[in-house]
Amino acid sequence: MASISYWFLSPSVILALIGKLKGWDRTKPTPTFDWRTATLDVLIPAKNEESSIAFCLASLFDQDFRIRKVTVIDDASTDRTAQVVRRYVELSGKEVDLVVRTESRGKTTAVREQCENSNADAFLILDADTVLTHRNYASRLIENLFKNAGVASACGEVSPLTRNRRRKIMLASSLLARIQAEMRLDLSEPSPPPRRVLEFLTVMYRTSLYVFLQRILYDGHMKMYGSRLNPIGCAVVYRAPRLRECFAYAQPQMGDNLTNSEDIFIGHFFSWKGWRNIQVSDVRCESIEPSVERLPRQLYLWSSSFLQAMYYFSELPLSPLMGAKRRMAQLFSSHRNEIDAGVQRRHIHEQYRAPWGEDYTRRFGRPVGWVELLSLLEKVTYPVLLLYFALFNHRIFWISVGLEAVLASTGVFIVADPGSRWKSALMMLAATPIRLLSLGVDLGTTLKYLFDLGTGNREWKK
Repeated sequence: MASISYWFLSPSVILALIGKLKGWDRTKPTPTFDWRTATLDVLIPAKNEESSIAFCLASLFDQDFRIRKVTVIDDASTDRTAQVVRRYVELSGKEVDLVVRTESRGKTTAVREQCENSNADAFLILDADTVLTHRNYASRLIENLFKNAGVASACGEVSPLTRNRRRKIMLASSLLARIQAEMRLDLSEPSPPPRRVLEFLTVMYRTSLYVFLQRILYDGHMKMYGSRLNPIGCAVVYRAPRLRECFAYAQPQMGDNLTNSEDIFIGHFFSWKGWRNIQVSDVRCESIEPSVERLPRQLYLWSSSFLQAMYYFSELPLSPLMGAKRRMAQLFSSHRNEIDAGVQRRHIHEQYRAPWGEDYTRRFGRPVGWVELLSLLEKVTYPVLLLYFALFNHRIFWISVGLEAVLASTGVFIVADPGSRWKSALMMLAATPIRLLSLGVDLGTTLKYLFDLGTGNREWKK
């Protein structure tokens, strides 16, 4: 989630609201590939996920789309992750290719190696702490992935996977209940009171934030430009050839150091190539979230990855300036209607049609670059302005915070599911202090990024 806007009164949210008013591109696409015939391979990177990976596998094998191969890579876990996978295979009779590493090499290396060795049409990367809530999660993503030629990745919506939710899933499955009992992974045991408080704060913050981001910010940007900057990395389907092209581009320059979050780098690469990252809003996954005390690190990974990806694909934030320069040149040109000879022509209809290739991006930029530029400006200016008001003008500070909290809660109320509108809105209101602290993390991340640029540090890896 690279382009996080914690503030409702921000340019990127205003841009999203314009996109929501504008609506979808009504072009009827003409796909050249039948998505039902696509071959799908699945990779589950796992490290110390003994308590969750059986849930992940159960939800995956319950999908209504045919899966050719499932690979679990245990990245040198110190718990019983591999044992749980083996026991699940024994009891379920499902086929899982389990790879156990003795030394940790990271998620990015696992994704690259599996993608390079796969000839599948599509590749699902599924985190081991994530369950696919809808049985048609994979099929809906595959369908939308191949509907338009320019789409390179597709993800659904995500929400927090709570302890109570896992307990309900376990009680509904005798297989999961047996594995949990055998491994003594008892979800019925209540957490200590301090842990319950931290879990409550985590769910409150994440639930409201995800509604705000997915239903307002990302939905509006997709309607405006047909794409978001990057997919949600916990359960995303890629067109396998394009994912391989991303790694082929990155490998000679940076190896597997694809920023602090590989899905953000991959999404930026796709945007740079003129391809699209889409979100399918009618299917959902649930993921175990880091507890609130680990929130600063998670926000640092997201925010720093955005800045690092911007460094590698600098044409994206410069796109609005390229557009202004081009329009100025057209005012004084006698060839205003001349079609650029380098524009790639495709004889099919697709939504948000755009020329592909980095050469075009270097010359003309990309419309989604507006999202990149505005997000960058917010990361730099908003924390500084709020800090200034907090120190020197308390009245403006509290008016800004109060107005923002009311507007953000109202927005969440409008877009949340009908049965949970009041709950989501109150969560958004209560999470205001955490969102203020998040701006402070953004400021610290920006300073760290500038330090890395100055010292030449490019060891950006999760």
